[in-house]
Amino acid sequence: MELARLPPPVLVTYGFLLLAIVGLWVRPVVWVAALLGAVGCGYWSGILTGPAVVWPALLAGACWLYRSGQGAPASSRRRLQLPAAAVVVILAFLLGAHLLPGFNNPVLVRDLVLSAGASPYTRYLSFDKALVGLLLTGILGEGLLQSRRDWLEALRRAAPWIIATIALVLGLTLALGHVALAPKWTSFFWLWAVTNLFFTCVAEEAFFRGFLQRELGRTLLGFGGGQPLAGGGSAALFGLAHWAGGWSYVLLAALAGLGYALAFRASGRIEMAILAHFSLNAVHFLLLTYPNLAV
Repeated sequence: MELARLPPPVLVTYGFLLLAIVGLWVRPVVWVAALLGAVGCGYWSGILTGPAVVWPALLAGACWLYRSGQGAPASSRRRLQLPAAAVVVILAFLLGAHLLPGFNNPVLVRDLVLSAGASPYTRYLSFDKALVGLLLTGILGEGLLQSRRDWLEALRRAAPWIIATIALVLGLTLALGHVALAPKWTSFFWLWAVTNLFFTCVAEEAFFRGFLQRELGRTLLGFGGGQPLAGGGSAALFGLAHWAGGWSYVLLAALAGLGYALAFRASGRIEMAILAHFSLNAVHFLLLTYPNLAV
């Protein structure tokens, strides 16, 4: 196992990036200023090169155009929103899949074996993927939770779906033989938790639930069963995004995505989809083989 020793410029870059994501729940000036700091430090540290800044600029522009179209007359709304939505989807997918040039994501940990029989675990610090969650939530996000009362009410509505999702998905994962019971504790959990929550869960839920499910729901608002279709559609696409793991992983990811979609719909808050996603991942990490049994 090798835990990378990251040089100070890299640590500063990701410190700014983390501050930007947390700043979403503070005020726009915080996350925008921190994002600019992260981009500047990213070029200084070598994490970003060449055209890297172009892609978030295009994504931000497409998000802004899409949001502007929401207040436009019906006759021009489609002309504004359809191409903007297509650009958002394409760029979010390419950034999330690390397919655009200019990003040199450093390795955080390589070949870490967390329990007996587990596959080695390698984790990259994905600057490009984190940008998806940051920009979609910062520009298109609606009604982020602020008060303690709002958090508790959202949690009350979402908790049954979160608990049911964890039990069903991880139970099925055990039954399919992908993992075994392997309770464990390691101080690496805290580092894993921060990167998984802010760089993975926020990004994926901002796209699949905060954008796809919400906007599909608006499009299908006048149709019977439109909201279930929107949630099911986001879950199916989430499952297909895990195709590299085979059909069983597609099924498990789709079921998980459906649970996240239900938590989102029940609460109306993207934070509950993020919490559902992170909670399932954390229980998996702490109680079961992580990431999976070695073949």
